[in-house]
Amino acid sequence: MLRRIRITLWVLAIVALIGTGGVYAVRWYQAQRAIEWALELDGRPAPDFTLLDQTGQAVRFSRLEGHAFIVTFVYTSCPDTCPLTLQKLVATYQRLPQNVRNQVHIIAITVDPERDTPTRVQQYLQANGFENQIIYLTGDPSALEPVWADFAIAVVRQPLADGQYEVAHTTVSYILDSERRIRYLIRDEALDPERLAGLLERLVAG
Repeated sequence: MLRRIRITLWVLAIVALIGTGGVYAVRWYQAQRAIEWALELDGRPAPDFTLLDQTGQAVRFSRLEGHAFIVTFVYTSCPDTCPLTLQKLVATYQRLPQNVRNQVHIIAITVDPERDTPTRVQQYLQANGFENQIIYLTGDPSALEPVWADFAIAVVRQPLADGQYEVAHTTVSYILDSERRIRYLIRDEALDPERLAGLLERLVAG
């Protein structure tokens, strides 16, 4: 059931971001594009926002320096998809030559602000070996909800029998260029560190 919800959510993300979403989705599945695993978008500017990083410091997205940005949406209590996504993104980052790596940022934005405090986020990054490789952003729901909307990320809380909850959300990652234009969308399950590293190298090279 949760997987079905996730599939529906990433399809909605495509439709929301691209006026001809259906056509592009068909091309994606038919592998008719040059990069069939990544959906090329129209390059519209990403929104600016200010959130808190894992140290509790305010980070304004537009002030980050770099030539390429990976923006993904996760949460620390996620039992399956999120940790795998972050592992793939870190593996991508580690594949890059040092001069390229210095120009790339991995930005993880929480979909669970209630539990993902800066302290918890920092502990999570340290426990999983992601420290110093990911900028993990959190904040109040009022600050996060516009960011989710701007990136077409749907967030649905799913109650569990023990009184806890999981968060079903759109599981996609975005690739942005140096001008923070949204260039590619990739379903998290389709992330391939080798191919993504190649794409980032080309993006940084201009």
